[in-house]
Amino acid sequence: MVSDAKSATKTWLTTRIAAANLKKDNDATNAAFAVIYAGVPYPIESEFRASASPVDLLFCVGEPESHPLMTAETVPVPYGYEEHVPIDTYCIDKTGITGAKLKWKAEAELRRVAETYPLGSHRAMERRGDNDVSLGSTMLYSGRFTLVYTRDTT
Repeated sequence: MVSDAKSATKTWLTTRIAAANLKKDNDATNAAFAVIYAGVPYPIESEFRASASPVDLLFCVGEPESHPLMTAETVPVPYGYEEHVPIDTYCIDKTGITGAKLKWKAEAELRRVAETYPLGSHRAMERRGDNDVSLGSTMLYSGRFTLVYTRDTT
């Protein structure tokens, strides 16, 4: 059975992101982070002020685009897929955390994970841009990345 690119990416990130690389401004305390699916049915900023388990940083895995890789035979058959999985990072300014700095650390960690663990399927990270949004008195810092990888049909 072919695995779902979205859940495979979430698992890949959850097991490989190192909390020690995501420090608060004091560079001594780890920032609390979570890897979740994008499109939650509530305002994303509520994750930062949750009464139970608030986070400092979110990695949100979105819906992938999947393109079949076809053989060059007379009757082409798929031998693999090229996946494009969007990953958004979100953080805010909090006591002891500068959101823009934590966003930069999240980007560096995504690149480290892609460079360190490219195999199983060939993976590479593309930066797509910033999505910073003012929410009145709070700035939501956000970056958009696309994980591009190829995998076989199994």
